[in-house]
Amino acid sequence: MYGNIESGQAGQGQMWVLEPGGRKACSDLCPTEENLYEPLDPPIATPSQKQGPDPPASGCCSREKLVLVGTVALGVSVLLNVLFLAAGLQHIAALTAALEAEKAKELPNMASQSFLLYNEDHRKCVEARGQQLTVTACQPKAAAQQFQWLPGGRLQGWGSQHCITAARGQNLAFVRLEPCRDDDMLQRWECRDGGLLALAGHNLYFNYGNNQQHVVMLFTGDRQWSRWVIHGSKDNICSRSCCPPCSKGWTYFRNSCYFYSKTETSWENAQRFCSVLGTQLLEVDSPEEKDHIRTILESSSWLGIRDEEVEGSWKRANGSIQTRESSSWHRNEPNGGLQENCAVVREDGEWYDYPCESQLPWVCEGHP
Repeated sequence: MYGNIESGQAGQGQMWVLEPGGRKACSDLCPTEENLYEPLDPPIATPSQKQGPDPPASGCCSREKLVLVGTVALGVSVLLNVLFLAAGLQHIAALTAALEAEKAKELPNMASQSFLLYNEDHRKCVEARGQQLTVTACQPKAAAQQFQWLPGGRLQGWGSQHCITAARGQNLAFVRLEPCRDDDMLQRWECRDGGLLALAGHNLYFNYGNNQQHVVMLFTGDRQWSRWVIHGSKDNICSRSCCPPCSKGWTYFRNSCYFYSKTETSWENAQRFCSVLGTQLLEVDSPEEKDHIRTILESSSWLGIRDEEVEGSWKRANGSIQTRESSSWHRNEPNGGLQENCAVVREDGEWYDYPCESQLPWVCEGHP
């Protein structure tokens, strides 16, 4: 077989044959020259991986590996960023879902026993005529004169299943029946001393109606035309209330409901969580509210103000400025400059500025 090769040149011929075999791992990427003697060479076993490592890759193969490694690293980086973002969104979604699940455990159609709204001064009751509410002679068996309390301080007409709603939060605004909505503050009512029925958060009272048709309206006056009891008794209207003013998991104080979180997150996520529920991050507006919060807090929690837009100008969610006079800053606060643009309230009721990315509990505040 080796008739065409001198015995003294056999080593040189064998090296030529071994070269392609030794670089076989890169043969597809970097083709070798054709070996003129390959058809005459005997089969030579290529070293396996168990016999030892492959010789170093050529430059062509190394470049391809570098490109591959770079591509993989970039893909992993993008994937991690996407995962971190998704994890943050899932965290808020999970918190919201858990709270909504708790609220869903309540009976959605929970309502009190029906009753008639009775004005003793005129000896007449409220009646629904379509959307309009008027005052007329009492008929205890008439469905149009039956009303019920719903969760959240809402009053529902038993016959129409619609809620008593103020047209506007202003004096002399008419009161009528409209579809019940959880987020409509013009459907929230609260009892005051002496039989007054007030629009929640306002000194505007459910009134007999100083007009010829006796259409029910809001009025600032608190005399006899604005005083109501349950027909057949002298009981306060709220004595028939069906349920606590706040949803399960919330606490009540001075016409506000508070949710105290047990987990921690950033200011932005806390604000988003409260917003999804139709509420806002805690805003402490009075010494009485400060004392109430102080008795409840177990650790520092986010407040609903920050000065991210203009340093030193602390704004609420509605864009209004929180003045120094109406604040409860600790004597050396705020002092974090551009690094601390969000506020927290500590267990003692004092306020501090913090980095907005800090992980802290929070308090949501809303109306019943």
